[in-house]
Amino acid sequence: MCPNCILNQASMEGGLYVAFGVCGIFFVVALAAILWAFKNGEFEDLESTKFDMMDDEVEGAKAARARALVEKARLNNSAST
Repeated sequence: MCPNCILNQASMEGGLYVAFGVCGIFFVVALAAILWAFKNGEFEDLESTKFDMMDDEVEGAKAARARALVEKARLNNSAST
């Protein structure tokens, strides 16, 4: 509690309702954003971003080569286990 509220013996009930209301609104917005991201497939291919950052070329030859090598290594690891 704030010192002024304690000294003046003021209640904080109105402020608590506002604070919890704002927190509730932020929670609902965040939950909606996460569900929207899953629905649109934003979390499907997380590794492509790092390959795109390495590529300075327009056609993306280096990124494509790196993706192919990673996919080949992943297939080799899954086949050997």
